[in-house]
Amino acid sequence: MIESIKDFFTLEMIYQVTNIGVIPLWLLIIFVPRSKITQGLVNNLFIPLIMAFTYSYLALEQLSPSDALSYNTEKDPLDFLENFKLYLGLDQLMLLMDKSLFVLIFWIHFLTISLFLGVWIANDAIKYNIHKYIVFFPLMLTYFSGPVGLFLYLILRLLIVQKFRLND
Repeated sequence: MIESIKDFFTLEMIYQVTNIGVIPLWLLIIFVPRSKITQGLVNNLFIPLIMAFTYSYLALEQLSPSDALSYNTEKDPLDFLENFKLYLGLDQLMLLMDKSLFVLIFWIHFLTISLFLGVWIANDAIKYNIHKYIVFFPLMLTYFSGPVGLFLYLILRLLIVQKFRLND
């Protein structure tokens, strides 16, 4: 049973499902942020829990020894402390990014945080009554490059609302 599940949910399949799975949520927060359906979907914990479970499961798989049921195709398990070498320099990060399992874990991390940020921007725009067409470009940038979209949104919010608080 577990073997057949892992045969179906390959790393490529998990990548495709997570990529495609967040697109409907992004479309909702970009085009109909005030609808009850959008608010119901993006303001609950179901999607973040699925993403967190997938991330956690793959992170644990990364640390497990390679066997028939493991996504870790390396001969030896990755040492937990070895992963922290990524903070020692860019070359160390590149070594980790050479492993497809680690790249997928990183990508799920990116998708989850970007979606969280997009939901925050959409809800903040509703709170300050900023029109969805003004928020369109910052949300698109957030989808593709989270911090740039946030930066643009905060500048627009400052110009429109003329209020900026760091503890918002």
